[in-house]
Amino acid sequence: MSIRPLLPAALGTITLTGSLAVGLPAAAAPSTPTVTPPASAAPAAPTRACSETPVFAGKVPTPSSSLGFDLGTRKASVDQVYRYLNQVDLASDKVTVGTFGRTATGAPLKYALVGRPDVLSAAQSGRITADVEALRNPRTPAATAAAIAARSPLILWVAGNVHGNEPASTDAEMRLIHELADRTDCGATDVLANALVVVVPIQNPDGRNANTRANAAAFDMNRDWFARTQPETRAKQALLAKFPPHVFVDQHGMGGKGYYFPPNADPIFHETARQPLGWVDDIAGKASAEAFRTKGYAYETWQAGFDLFYPGYGDTYPVLRHGAAGMTHEVGQAAPFADQVDKHFMAGITALRATARARQRINTEYHQQFVEAQAQGRACTLQPNHVDNPGNTVQRAVPDVRVCGYFVRNDDPGRRREVATLVSRLQQDGVEVHTLQAPAHVPGFKAYGKPAATTVVPAGSYWIPMAQGQKHWIQAMLGEDTYVPFPYFYDVSGWSMPLLQDVSAGSAPVVPAMRTTPTPRVSVPRAALPAGLPNVGVLTASASPFNPNQSTGWLQWRLRSDWRIPSTTLQASQITASTLAGLDVLLVPNIDGKALNAAMGTERNAALATWVRDGGRLVTWKGGTQYAALAGLSSAVLKNPANEIPGALVRATAPRSGPLMKGAGSDVWTMYEADPIMTAGRGEVVLSYPRADSPAWAVSGFAKGIEEIASSTALVDEQVGQGRVTAFSFEPNFRAFTDGTASLVRNAILDSRGTLQRSVDAPGGRHATAAERRRAGIAATKLDRQGVTARLDDRSRP
Repeated sequence: MSIRPLLPAALGTITLTGSLAVGLPAAAAPSTPTVTPPASAAPAAPTRACSETPVFAGKVPTPSSSLGFDLGTRKASVDQVYRYLNQVDLASDKVTVGTFGRTATGAPLKYALVGRPDVLSAAQSGRITADVEALRNPRTPAATAAAIAARSPLILWVAGNVHGNEPASTDAEMRLIHELADRTDCGATDVLANALVVVVPIQNPDGRNANTRANAAAFDMNRDWFARTQPETRAKQALLAKFPPHVFVDQHGMGGKGYYFPPNADPIFHETARQPLGWVDDIAGKASAEAFRTKGYAYETWQAGFDLFYPGYGDTYPVLRHGAAGMTHEVGQAAPFADQVDKHFMAGITALRATARARQRINTEYHQQFVEAQAQGRACTLQPNHVDNPGNTVQRAVPDVRVCGYFVRNDDPGRRREVATLVSRLQQDGVEVHTLQAPAHVPGFKAYGKPAATTVVPAGSYWIPMAQGQKHWIQAMLGEDTYVPFPYFYDVSGWSMPLLQDVSAGSAPVVPAMRTTPTPRVSVPRAALPAGLPNVGVLTASASPFNPNQSTGWLQWRLRSDWRIPSTTLQASQITASTLAGLDVLLVPNIDGKALNAAMGTERNAALATWVRDGGRLVTWKGGTQYAALAGLSSAVLKNPANEIPGALVRATAPRSGPLMKGAGSDVWTMYEADPIMTAGRGEVVLSYPRADSPAWAVSGFAKGIEEIASSTALVDEQVGQGRVTAFSFEPNFRAFTDGTASLVRNAILDSRGTLQRSVDAPGGRHATAAERRRAGIAATKLDRQGVTARLDDRSRP
């Protein structure tokens, strides 16, 4: 995981060292943990003061004996790791190994449950999960919650290798599984006396095999948590639902030779509950600092710059959605691999041991946070912003506004699929959703980007009340703004789901009189397609079919998995008149425009220009638009911005309706990431950013300096001969979760003449009969009524 500080400049670091010690870190003084039996399990053995010096029973094979080489001398392969898991499963009654899903290429995803045999039995029967769910429920009576807190084990997760080129965590977690399963000293037995441990040593096996950060579809899966586009993410979330975490440790790699564990850097998202943050900082963080000082390892905490803000990380998602102590561990990959493995192992087992020994406190506070969340929701209050790091001050406070819940309208036929996606994601994350059975009169309704006003919300709309245990997650997903408290960013600063989906929604300052019913589980319908589809090409700069650049990967996933539109991927070297002749649409995503222009050269650019003039449609965005301008294919003019906006949602408006805006209404919210500022040239402006002093101007996220894009063009459509060049200044398919603006790309694809020709099965050439052309004209009229413009020309089609 690489740090991308924008404002302010990268913070300094500290190095702490201590005397060297052999083996595992010892506590400052022998501890006598309180151990109580887990749910439906036999009582644990009496505790006593003990030494944490490792003592092994010798019944479980070591990683090195299975690998055939010393652990840490080189990276274990995916097959070697999975073989070892199976060997431990056979050798130990404390370990159960399973497969929880498949990757984008169909490779298995493996996990290990580690616990006492009675705990494993309770886990597999669902008894432990039932206890955790009861603690998550704010309606559980206090006496019942206290009894569960006293008896039930924690569920502690350690996961590694979500980035395939950060491999040390996997090897460390092999050692972790071995030591928990085979050790008999209290350094390991205290963990299993108080917890069920879930280990996912490889979250990204395809990336590990290929040594790439992303998965096989080019997605960074440590940004995909709430969007859940990837099969690996969805499978992991299903496993999280089966074994809800109290603690989630996500282990990574970074630059340098040091190590990072929390406390986090500012900003921390304002709806983060105080309880899990306390477990991270006061329990796991302090124990880790002591362990690293004892071992003599240098480390960093908040000074390393890892925040807790964007809810798509492997620490923020567990905190905000599950109420868990989510924490990132980062090891410097410039250190010898054996040292990386040792540091990850030490940080992992230390976090497990420290939190397991605080079992009853964590169980008690775990329930308390959901009770408090419901109470805040009932009072219609948002948690205030705060900063934790020395020297920082809150620079933007959460406004003093009442938010009792959110309404999401469902009366626009053009956005039904986007609404279903939003509601389905909420439901999968444990949010209670209700459906309006009659119109509701809502005073002070605050639609996104608009002033509050009394509104009648129609029947069929969805109501998401804040008075529930998932209140923090609801605000994270549906809040109009993120209220950035401190201007430092590791990732994007805006992500409100209704804005990403481009649906009509807003908040209510009161709970109005209304009639609702609980909403059954919503499924997302498949994208509707016309009877015929154009031939689509994707121009990419990558020679690797496994790992194209991210924008290309997002696009290919969207075409293949979401829209089900077949496409052909082409490299610059493959662009010829003959290959283009088989295409109706060519998409050029956000790749290096200058490099692509150089790779294409004069001859290929000329062939592409001829193809456009003869009726082809070229659709470009961001770097792809830079290429089109450099190659003379588009008259749009681009300039670099002065701002460093890290990713904010900005409203763009359409001056008129048209086929490209089908289903989108008069405005959309774009994901702006210091994108080039575009002037339309000879093209027609389809979307532009409003004047900064206009009522239509609206931003969600950090916005310093963003006014320079006011009045500039976001989307332009230019007729070139019989063809068209459609150019976006921004990434319309960001991480494949900006469904609202991605639909504009789909409109551009389906607005090609190839769609018409295949829908009516009519030849498009100059030799078409009058009857054939008449039939095509009738079909074109029908399509035009649906918002799809069809064009006929005299160019022959293969």
